[in-house]
Amino acid sequence: MKTLTLCLTAATLFTTSSIALAQQHAPQQMQQQHNIIKHTKESAQQYGLIGEMPNGLVGAVTGAYKDAYLEQLIMSINKGRMIVYKAAAKKKRLPIEYVQAKAADQFYKAVGPGHYYYKDGVWRKK
Repeated sequence: MKTLTLCLTAATLFTTSSIALAQQHAPQQMQQQHNIIKHTKESAQQYGLIGEMPNGLVGAVTGAYKDAYLEQLIMSINKGRMIVYKAAAKKKRLPIEYVQAKAADQFYKAVGPGHYYYKDGVWRKK
């Protein structure tokens, strides 16, 4: 369980797969990209554009402003999370849905005031 928790915690640190994969190739450049993406993710959450979902992924909040850049940000975050979830599921021999649900529990606990999360079919603001 500790390994699963550590893997799920890693999902919060790596918001994109490109960060995780490219760190070995260009650490400084990727750290700068990570800071930009993290800031963008945090800004999108702060402005109510994206929120946490019960499958451990982020989604666009219904009724919020959407554009290609926001969709790309969501895809990038979710791609990175799925890499971590698949690795954790394989390592612990657990269904990926279980790993995603456990990650979602952690993300829900970490949702900040004014940020959104999806529960019971609706987006809710904490």
